[in-house]
Amino acid sequence: MTNDIDTMFDAPTDDTVMQTVAHLAESIALDDDKLDGLKAAAKDLEESVKARKRELAMLLISSGMDSVKLASGLSPKAKTVRKYFKAAGVSEEQLQIWLEANDLGGIIKPTVHFQTLQSTMAQYEEQGNNVPTDIFTVSDEPTVIMYNKSKFLAGRSEQGTD
Repeated sequence: MTNDIDTMFDAPTDDTVMQTVAHLAESIALDDDKLDGLKAAAKDLEESVKARKRELAMLLISSGMDSVKLASGLSPKAKTVRKYFKAAGVSEEQLQIWLEANDLGGIIKPTVHFQTLQSTMAQYEEQGNNVPTDIFTVSDEPTVIMYNKSKFLAGRSEQGTD
């Protein structure tokens, strides 16, 4: 029994640590690759669904129908969604002036994009400044950057292991 307790508190050997590191790194690389594939497949599927919705809407409209009830119980209805974008060459300031002149200025709220905030604050700290904790909540999340993942994955596919 004493021997079991002693082994429980033994520090891991370098070999054990390296085996664990290798296992974790390889499983992260493989799962990250799977995730990339799933994201790409989801994006492709989303584009395919959008294209088929467009095709169905155009078919209904060109046939003089706005909707139809199918034997399956589905009832597709053609609809046109209008989207508005700022014209090329129009500045944010020009857009804001127009909106305010037309009593619509309240809809635009000043925001900071998440990634812009991340990179700006990182640069701010790198310059030796302190981030005020009354304005920002700072969270440090340990992670790794996986270098040579493509080479590792290519080697695995050549070996026929997934």
